[in-house]
Amino acid sequence: MRKEVVVEILTEAGYLLLAFVLQASVVSYFAIGEMKADLILGALVYVSISKRPMHSTIVGFLVGVLQDMGFGGWIGINAFSKCLLALLVSHASRSTFKERYWTQLVLLLSTVMLHDLVYFGFLYGGGVSQIGSALLKVSVGSAVLTALVSPAYDFIIRRVFSLKGPVSRESVTLPREQ
Repeated sequence: MRKEVVVEILTEAGYLLLAFVLQASVVSYFAIGEMKADLILGALVYVSISKRPMHSTIVGFLVGVLQDMGFGGWIGINAFSKCLLALLVSHASRSTFKERYWTQLVLLLSTVMLHDLVYFGFLYGGGVSQIGSALLKVSVGSAVLTALVSPAYDFIIRRVFSLKGPVSRESVTLPREQ
């Protein structure tokens, strides 16, 4: 394996690991009722924006399994939802102007809402009223908090550690995959 690839993998792992540490320690202090930012999902979105769908799907699955094991709950729900959303974000980022803050904001908001829809769908066994209630009580506020906190996390971490951003000018006009 080339040195650049190893460094990129380790950098990405560190970026996501720091999101795990902050999610477990700091984020709960900024919760508003049941609503709190999902920094892990936000970091996964930023990784998925710049990576190919297969890479994003694998990272999403691994992040989801680690979150399931580390934070409790049913093993596999986070793994499935993060795997699916990493794939969707990666595909969506191929055809959007992802450099714009507003595009990233919409992507983060919609990703959190879709994640919670899948998560609550499994958790409540498809009970529409329970899913709808949970989405209104928790997901809308959590999506807004995640969309506000995640860009700040990405910006600060990339500035402090002098990392290359997930989006560069050259990556905006990538050719479609065959």
